[in-house]
Amino acid sequence: MNSLALDSLPLAIGMLMAEEAAPLPWTADVQAARRGDPSAFAALVRSVQRPVYGLALRLLQSEAEAAEVAQEALLRAYQNLHRYDDSRPFDLWVLAITRNLCLDLLRRRTKVRTEELEPMKEVLASGEASQEEGAIAREERQSLEAAMNTLSVDDREVLALYYVQKRTTKEIAQLLGCAPGTIMARLFRAREKLRKKMSPSEEESA
Repeated sequence: MNSLALDSLPLAIGMLMAEEAAPLPWTADVQAARRGDPSAFAALVRSVQRPVYGLALRLLQSEAEAAEVAQEALLRAYQNLHRYDDSRPFDLWVLAITRNLCLDLLRRRTKVRTEELEPMKEVLASGEASQEEGAIAREERQSLEAAMNTLSVDDREVLALYYVQKRTTKEIAQLLGCAPGTIMARLFRAREKLRKKMSPSEEESA
């Protein structure tokens, strides 16, 4: 009864994890920051800090760790600005730094304790999606949150990049180092997993 319509699930995911990501042209700011202009780098930080924190939050499921990783990613971007390839989107470069830091932390965390990957009810309810919440029934939202909790890091990552960060499959492929077709397959599989979690089992209803 509380399963989402086939074509409404992507919209629901976007609403549940809503975080605006509006990348702005940054070429001039990068050049100025390289010359030592602190206000230019501050502008770069403002343009990427939300998607950077958002990706870290989806992967780590911890607000404190996500904030730490986001800060470290921006610091590393500043320290390595001379290595940044101007032909590459600046936000994708910083997101790649963020992703690598998250994966390193997840590997360390898994080595120590696998049970640290706990449900993230409070994390998914970001509060910033309040304007859109009316579009999804309360029961469906709760079911979607529970279903999202069961997904792997890889599934959460690709869904967050596509629906939250609004990246194209080509951009995600560039970030993750694989073919666009692979990304499309991963998106399909992740959506299918959610549909199965959100829909009553056919075996149970038979």
